[in-house]
Amino acid sequence: MQPMIYKMQRKYGGKNLKIYYNKNKNKKEVIILSFAQKLKTLRKERNYSQEELAQLLDVSRQAVSKWESDRGTPETDKLIQISTMFDVSLDYLLKNEQHLDNQQGTSYYVSREMMEGFLCYKRQATKRIAIGISLIVLSNAFTIAFQEYVFAVILYWITFSCGIATLVWQFFQPKRYKEIYTKQLLFDDIIIKDFKQEYEKNRKRYIFLLIVAIIIFIISPQVMLYTIEYIGYNIGFTLDWFLHALWISLAIMAGSAFYSESILAHNREYLQKKISKGKHIWVYLAIPITVVAVLVGIYMNTWNPVIPIIILFSVLLVNVCKILMEGRNKNE
Repeated sequence: MQPMIYKMQRKYGGKNLKIYYNKNKNKKEVIILSFAQKLKTLRKERNYSQEELAQLLDVSRQAVSKWESDRGTPETDKLIQISTMFDVSLDYLLKNEQHLDNQQGTSYYVSREMMEGFLCYKRQATKRIAIGISLIVLSNAFTIAFQEYVFAVILYWITFSCGIATLVWQFFQPKRYKEIYTKQLLFDDIIIKDFKQEYEKNRKRYIFLLIVAIIIFIISPQVMLYTIEYIGYNIGFTLDWFLHALWISLAIMAGSAFYSESILAHNREYLQKKISKGKHIWVYLAIPITVVAVLVGIYMNTWNPVIPIIILFSVLLVNVCKILMEGRNKNE
């Protein structure tokens, strides 16, 4: 018996899409997104009115309205102009079908402009977090290295307060691009292919920065001792706190950039891992606890050879538990 197929309208990511259902299986199979809907979505992403778009394309507003109401298609030269203007391929504009994973309830189309906006938004947020934490760490240099000076206390509180203010400012920033974290993303084939190539190049750079951060973290105590012995106590401790702020900033910036780009490049895997992590969230609490322990150790000046061992052991424990649980999930 042939499955009964029927059609209905539904909204996906703010866009009206035609969805074909297999009534017997109750599964979504194909999404049809017309040129008119794509053009309207791209225009609204750029905040263009129909009249503004018409001026850019050197056509009448009625022509744009006609295209968006599915009563006509632009000529080839206008299609090329639209493709260049919105940074999408002709294949995407003219191709009607987009296949979805049957198990995903909603999808969200992401243009090249939106990808760049998301990454820029994440870079700004990460920069504020890195600056805030670095200022808090650096503030300790004034009270430890220059504790005999009265102005050191004033500088400490100014630097510490600026760090806290920066973090609070970031905390109250509006949360944007929530759909990227929660929905399966749809991309133009050429755009996502180019982005994945960029991601592979950037990934090596981020790994290099993380390695540099680890090296700075490991050598910072020896650099401090050498500087104290041959140059002076104040300079030695100041340099030590500066190195701590540096490796923390590098780790935050590189780690956040790597994570943000991986969400776009490997969206399906990200959603699957997100579901898996939700089942065993207690394991991942070890990571923020370890970070807090590191920051407290820096703030209280309680660094000793035991601390790095505890940190490495915690990271190792988290990864071992993760591997074991992933293996158990596969067996189930």
